[in-house]
Amino acid sequence: MGAYSGSGEVVALAESTDNVKSNGTTNVLIVDDHPVMRAGIRYILGSSDDIAVCCEAGNRKEALSLIEECTPSLAIVDLLLNNEDGLELVKECKACHGDLRILVMTMQKGSMYAERVLRAGADGFIEKHEAGTQIIEAIHTVMAGQVYLNKELSSRIINTAILGRKEVVRTPVEGLSDRELHVFQLTGRGLKAREIAENIGLSLKTVETHQRNIRIKLELPCIVALRKAGQQWIDTGSFIRPATHLGAGI
Repeated sequence: MGAYSGSGEVVALAESTDNVKSNGTTNVLIVDDHPVMRAGIRYILGSSDDIAVCCEAGNRKEALSLIEECTPSLAIVDLLLNNEDGLELVKECKACHGDLRILVMTMQKGSMYAERVLRAGADGFIEKHEAGTQIIEAIHTVMAGQVYLNKELSSRIINTAILGRKEVVRTPVEGLSDRELHVFQLTGRGLKAREIAENIGLSLKTVETHQRNIRIKLELPCIVALRKAGQQWIDTGSFIRPATHLGAGI
C-alpha cells in the first residue's frame, strides 16, 4: 500500500486489505482535510480490536482513488472537505461502490444535515464532538446494517419525516438545495463567485444564479449580506439576517 506523504493527505496503512477482512476486522478509510483530525480519529479507533484504519485521504480525488486501492469496508467522511462538498462525495461513493458503508462525521450540527446525508446514501451521521465516546459504537451499528444517529437526531427525524411533525424552530437555510447549501458555505468562507465556480466545476453564470436564488430564499438584499450570513452559519450554525448599509452592491 501507499506510504505517508508527509503532508498527511494520503495514507494507506494496512499491508493486506484481504487479510484484515478475513480476520473479521472492519477496514476504515478516513476522509478529512485536517491531518490532526485524522490522527485523532485513528487514535480513537486504535482502541478497538475489530476496527483498522487502512487508508486516509484529504480530498475527494484521493478518497475515490483509495477506495479502489484499499477496498475499505467503511468510509468516515467529513461533510466539508476544504472547499469540496462531502455530500457529493457520499453520492459518488454510493453510486460506484454500493456496498461501501459510509459514516459522515462533521462539525455541522442539527437534523438538517443528518437528513441530507441519509438521503445522499450515508449509513450514519455523527458530530465531531461526539467522536471520542460514540464513533466506535457508530461504526459497529452501521456495519451491522443499521443506521446510526444519536438519540436527539433520531427523535427529530422520526418526528419530522415519519410523524410529519414540524420543529418549533426552522431555519430558512433548510430550504436550500444541497448545491445551494454548498455555495452558501463557500460564499461564507469568503470565496468569490469565480473561485467557487473553479472549485466545484460549475460555470460562473451557474454559481451566480445559485447565489441569486439563495438570496431570494433567505431574503438577503445583496451579496455582502449573503457573505455575512454564510460566515455566521459556518461559525455558529445559526442564521441571522445581517444588517447591511444602503447602497451595498448586488
